[in-house]
Amino acid sequence: MTAPRPSLYPTRSSAGALLGKQLADRGHSGALLLGITPEGVEIAAHAAKAMGATFDVLVASFIKLGANLAPIGAMAESAPAEMDPDFLPGMNLLEKLQAAIDESRSQVKQDLVLYRTQRPVKTLQGRSAIIVDGQIVYPWKVLAAAKAVEGLGAREVVIAAPVATQPAAERIRARQYALVCPSVVMEAEGHPSPYGDAGADAPEKLKSIMIAHQAA
Repeated sequence: MTAPRPSLYPTRSSAGALLGKQLADRGHSGALLLGITPEGVEIAAHAAKAMGATFDVLVASFIKLGANLAPIGAMAESAPAEMDPDFLPGMNLLEKLQAAIDESRSQVKQDLVLYRTQRPVKTLQGRSAIIVDGQIVYPWKVLAAAKAVEGLGAREVVIAAPVATQPAAERIRARQYALVCPSVVMEAEGHPSPYGDAGADAPEKLKSIMIAHQAA
């Protein structure tokens, strides 16, 4: 049996602090950090604290044709869906695709109530926005979020995460967004446990909701 791979970071808070330091070193201290729900919220909060910046939460959800399938796109806030350009559905999939998009939009609506109690995101007009996620395995969520913040008037969009896969990083850079990421991993499926303090999903979601409410 192979030994489990060591985590890249001991905790989410240390990963967020390191990310914040790298962002500050690149001159992004005046930006608004936006943690993508749920995995990016805690990272963004710690990054913002490390660099003395303000932080808020951005709600996003992957679009999937099945629970165990890779996402084919994502939805963020009220912006149009961001789809994988390589995904070309046949006629037989169009109905299923529409249902998946509707499900993702409904998830975003539910999460807006949970995370921001439906208040609008902090003002982005003319500001620099940094979109933060936990681990970017597929780029669709951060790209959907970039589309959403551009729609809200952000002057510049930077994407940041402690961990990303090489294919996701290439997609993001191909779209001309700056990417700040201390650890880029070669495996397409990402790192199995980037953070040493990764708990079960439910407590993590509750924790990120609590952190989100403190940002209000």
